[in-house]
Amino acid sequence: MRTFYYNGTIITMKDSDLYAEAVCVEDGRIQLVGTMDEVMKLKTDNDQVIDLRGNTMLPGFIDGHSHFVGAANAMTQCDLSSCNNFAEIVERMKKFAEEKKLPKDAWIVGCNYDQNFLEEKRHPDRYVLDEISDTKPVLLIHASSHMGVANSRGLELQKIDEHTQDCDGGRYGRIDASQIPDGYMEEKAFLAFQAKLPMPSTEELLQLLKEAQQMYASYGITTVQDGMLQKPVFQLLKYASSSGLLKLDVVGYADIMTASGLMEEEPAYANQYSGHFKLGGYKIFLDGSPQGKTAWMAKPYQGDEDYCGYPIHTDEKLRQYIELALDKKQQLLAHCNGDAAAQQYITQFENVLAEKKDQDIYRAVMVHAQLVRRDQLKTMAVIGMMPSFFVAHTYFWGDIHLQNFGYERGSQVSPVRDAIEYGMKYTFHQDTPVLPPDMLRTVWCAVNRVSRTGESIGKNQKISVLDALKAITIYGAYQYFEEKEKGSIECKKCADFVILDKNPLETPVDELADIKVLMTIKENQVIYRNEEADYE
Repeated sequence: MRTFYYNGTIITMKDSDLYAEAVCVEDGRIQLVGTMDEVMKLKTDNDQVIDLRGNTMLPGFIDGHSHFVGAANAMTQCDLSSCNNFAEIVERMKKFAEEKKLPKDAWIVGCNYDQNFLEEKRHPDRYVLDEISDTKPVLLIHASSHMGVANSRGLELQKIDEHTQDCDGGRYGRIDASQIPDGYMEEKAFLAFQAKLPMPSTEELLQLLKEAQQMYASYGITTVQDGMLQKPVFQLLKYASSSGLLKLDVVGYADIMTASGLMEEEPAYANQYSGHFKLGGYKIFLDGSPQGKTAWMAKPYQGDEDYCGYPIHTDEKLRQYIELALDKKQQLLAHCNGDAAAQQYITQFENVLAEKKDQDIYRAVMVHAQLVRRDQLKTMAVIGMMPSFFVAHTYFWGDIHLQNFGYERGSQVSPVRDAIEYGMKYTFHQDTPVLPPDMLRTVWCAVNRVSRTGESIGKNQKISVLDALKAITIYGAYQYFEEKEKGSIECKKCADFVILDKNPLETPVDELADIKVLMTIKENQVIYRNEEADYE
């Protein structure tokens, strides 16, 4: 049986023939795209017909970077994003622990606090968290996911005390004039702490994956990323894929430091889908968070004479990881926020390429690229490196960036217009669970570039709605080497669609974030349906 879609605005995202009147689908693949007369003449009495009722259909949205399993795990945590001060954090966490009826020895975990928006203008410390509980371990995860705070019991369980030394690429906060930890941790120190937390059971995690999958689909996403796989997370996704749980396509990137052998160990998943899951390459972190002031900058932060953040890896170590990825002919994704981190990534790629006959870098990606400079984008365009912009920073942390970097640098975060001028392909993401995977909100951010307070964040970097949509459709497919399968509505591609209540290309730009996802379709199967959608 075939399915026919008609009577709506169909945006194909093709360079030519941007609009179509009807689409025919069979066995999860698009068979014909064209005018009503061309397409509907194929219809028989046994076929299904979907009347779009004047709504708009686009290719399914493609997530440029997130943490799928992390988003699932975050559903077990207390959301602190609306808290305005320490007292509200304590109250919210206490209420959360009571409502969840957490076992005696369970961790109480909160997420999405941001000291930049708290009245105290600082991170809470162990003693604030001791007010939540002095018997149960407590952990707060910063909105950036690059730092956090533990209470005294949590530090005790992980044996962190005055004798614990800072690590390369990470540090512990200390009580003034002492070596006693104040509970704050950032970058590698925080990641090491998180890695030792108890995980939910497999059954709980699988249920959480279902919920996370539905959440992504509710935003129109049909392909999602897990951007930092260690082996236990790979095994979870492998089980989910083999058991038929996955409905979205999930592209995983192995932690190159701890799981570089996964490609050889799991050939069924290496660069090919099995049960909607595949390994796409490798991931590495090169610096931290700009709003957390751990991003590695070429020039000091505003108001600091010599503090520029810091790197995660030495040049030599990064070069070795790049060589490893290229020797295996695999894509490498590198987290780079500051321009010094961006330069390290670019320079070490250039150094490796200088000694190789093969100049293919397998669509290496600079993830976030918050403060990448125009001159750096020019070099990236030459060597074929893609930026994946976390452009929603312009709204959510735009005011903080102006504060941390001054207007000249802060207003140029996520310089998408510069990338377009150099002819680059680029993608967008929300780094979920840092932000919900709201693609239409991100489109709004890229087009409008205003902060929470209404401050303009680089008018010169504004882009058109069509260029923003390319980032989450056709260019997203290209990033995953899937441009022949996804990203546009054309013959032989996957029938991955999102149906919206308005046409983004004709909606006033200040209303783009209000467009509703009515339905999300993966290979012609409905995986999300809005209550307002009255399709059969």
